[in-house]
Amino acid sequence: MTTEAPPRDEQITEDTLMAMLNGRRVLTRRELAEKYDLSVTHLEKLYREREANGHPAPVDAPGRELMWDATEWRRWYKKLTGTAGLETREDLQERTGLARSTLELLYRERENNGHPLPEKTVGNTMYWNTKAWDAWYAEYKANQAWRTEIDRSGNAEDEITLAEAARVLHMEPTSITKYPVRPPKHWPEPIRVEPSPSGGRVKRFYRRGDIWTYGELRERGGGGRPAGTSKTTRRFPYDGDPRLDQARAALKTSPDTPTAQLAGDLARQYGGTAGTWSHIVRSARQNPEG
Repeated sequence: MTTEAPPRDEQITEDTLMAMLNGRRVLTRRELAEKYDLSVTHLEKLYREREANGHPAPVDAPGRELMWDATEWRRWYKKLTGTAGLETREDLQERTGLARSTLELLYRERENNGHPLPEKTVGNTMYWNTKAWDAWYAEYKANQAWRTEIDRSGNAEDEITLAEAARVLHMEPTSITKYPVRPPKHWPEPIRVEPSPSGGRVKRFYRRGDIWTYGELRERGGGGRPAGTSKTTRRFPYDGDPRLDQARAALKTSPDTPTAQLAGDLARQYGGTAGTWSHIVRSARQNPEG
C-alpha cells in the first residue's frame, strides 16, 4: 500500500490524510471515527448491521486492518443520516398542533390505524417523510368521521370516570385528560371527586347522561374550545415565536448560508432539532420583518 497526497481539490488536512490503495482513497475505522466525529463502538455497530442498513463492504486488503473506500462510505453515510424532507415527532407536533401524547398514541396503535413507519432513525430519533405522513393523517381523519356518534349504551344515571367518558364520546383518553382543568364549552362538572390514596391526582366521576348532553351540544358546534379562550391568528408560521427572531438575526449575519446548514447551527446553539429550525429559517426568509 502506498501513500499519496490527495488531489488539490480535496480539502484534507495533514491530520486526515487518506491512504491510497490501488488508486482509491481509503480510511480505517479509526480514521472514520476521527473524520466524522463518531465513536468506534458506533461504527462497529453500523458494520454489524450492514445487511439491514447497506453499509459498504471493506476494500480488499488481505492481512491488514479493515478499510473502506472514502467516497463510497461518505455517500452511504450521508444517505443514512440525511433528513431533508423528513420530520421528527417534535416537528410534527409543532406543525400540526397535535399533542405529543396523541402522536405517540397514534404510532403505538399503528397496527390498527396504518400509521407509517419512520423513514429512518438516526440515533434514538425517528424521522417521517412529511408528504407520506400528511397523506396518511388526512385519510385517518376521514376514516374517523364515524366516531362522532355517541355511545348510548348504559344508564343515564351511571357514574363514569373520565376515561369512560372518552369512550362514550369515541375520543382517545389522552385527548380528554385536560378537560377538567381547561373545560370546553358545555363540559359538565363532575358529580363526585375522589382523592387518590397517594394524595396526588384526584379521580373524577361524571353522570353518563351529562356526557351524552355534552356530546350532543358538541356535535351542534357548541363545544370543543376551552371556555374563556379565543383562537390565536398567526400571520405566518412561527409568528410570535422568539426562535423566529433568532433565525432572522442569523440570516442578517449570514444571508447566503444554505437553510440546512443554518438550521444545524441554530439547533446546536439554541437546542431543538435541525428539522424544526429548517421550518423556522424558511419562515424567517419569507418574513424578514415582524
